[in-house]
Amino acid sequence: MEAILNKKLREPKQPEFIVLNEYCQCYSGLKGGYPVFSDDMDNARTLNNMEQFKKIQYGTSYNLEIMYV
Repeated sequence: MEAILNKKLREPKQPEFIVLNEYCQCYSGLKGGYPVFSDDMDNARTLNNMEQFKKIQYGTSYNLEIMYV
């Protein structure tokens, strides 16, 4: 494993986002292996990888939307 000390060589940081379903409920985590959505925006879990979004999409039948933070 190699440490990158030069900031110019580092990969850019991915933007963070939250996931909302069609009822404007935010993704708050997994329960029993399935995505859980909450009405409370304080429980929203921020994500930074599109693969995470795809996995949430596989586990639910809701239409999902990405909101960048």
